Amino acid sequence: MAAQILYRSLGPNYDPLFGQSQANFLSDIYAVSQAIQTTLLLLFGEWWENTNAGTPLFQSVLGSATTAQAIGLVIRQRILSVPFVTGITAMNVTYNPPRQFNFVANVQTSFGPLTVSTQPLQS
Repeated sequence: MAAQILYRSLGPNYDPLFGQSQANFLSDIYAVSQAIQTTLLLLFGEWWENTNAGTPLFQSVLGSATTAQAIGLVIRQRILSVPFVTGITAMNVTYNPPRQFNFVANVQTSFGPLTVSTQPLQS
């Protein structure tokens, strides 16, 4: 039996979507993409059920004496912790101290390759 992943879709404000039956669910590579996104957005200590889970953004990245390489390592570890992610083939991180970073990663999954990235907020 082939591996399967199913995730409830999130709206633009990251709220779960309801009311469209199966159309509110993502599967395969789309579900893995959303799982990566939500994994990176969960901050360390933010989830009451497991305060050891999350991206250590304030603890290890922003506002501290760090490098693009250190940020890349944190992001790489978080992406590789997502179910059905099998590897990262390329990753580019840029860092503008003290609070702005950008990354692009080519991720291999059980369902095929995908690209994940983040862009700094524009004011």
